[in-house]
Amino acid sequence: MTGLALFLFTTLIDFLLLLLVIRVFSSQWVSEYNQINKAILVMTDRLLLPLGKSSNAQRLAIASIMLALMIEFFSSLILFGMNCIKSPGVIELFALSALSILDLILTIFFFSIILHAIFSWLIPNQHSGVSDFIRQMVVPVLNPIRRRLPIPAGLDFSPFIAIVLIQSVSLIISENITSKMLLDGIVCTNFQHLV
Repeated sequence: MTGLALFLFTTLIDFLLLLLVIRVFSSQWVSEYNQINKAILVMTDRLLLPLGKSSNAQRLAIASIMLALMIEFFSSLILFGMNCIKSPGVIELFALSALSILDLILTIFFFSIILHAIFSWLIPNQHSGVSDFIRQMVVPVLNPIRRRLPIPAGLDFSPFIAIVLIQSVSLIISENITSKMLLDGIVCTNFQHLV
C-alpha cells in the first residue's frame, strides 16, 4: 500500500472508530438536544442500521462497541497482512484490537478533560454546544474523583488526577501491545503505522 493510500485508509478507519466510541458515551451522558450529540447519532445510525433497529440505549452502546471492535479487527487484519512477513494470529489480533479500542477511549477522555479544563478557565459561565458536550462527557469521569478529593482553596485537582490515571493506563496498554508484538516474533515493514 502506498503512503497516501495507507494514510487515507487509516484516517477513515480512525474517524469511524472515533465516532462509534464517542457515541457510546455521548448517548449515555450527553443531552439528546445537544447539536454535536445529534450529529454523532445521525452519522453512526447509518453504520449501526445493518445490526438492527433498537431504541434501547444500552443495546445501541453494545452494538457500537462491537462494531468498532470488528472494524478495528478487520482493518488490522488487512494492514498486518499487507505489511508483515509474520502477522499475529486471530486471538492475538482480537486482543490487540480490544487494547487499541481501549487506548482510543482513554485518548478521547484525555483530550476531553484537557479541553474541559481550558474551557472552564477561559469561558467559565458561557455555554455552547461544544463546551456543553465536552462538559457532559467529562463530568461523569471526574465526579468519582471529586467526591474523594478535598478541594483546597476552591481549586479542583480532579482533572489533573484523571489525566495522570489515564496516561498511566495508556502507557501500560501501549507497552503491552509493543511487547506482545516483539515477543511473538512478528516482523513488519512499517511497524509504526500498524500499532
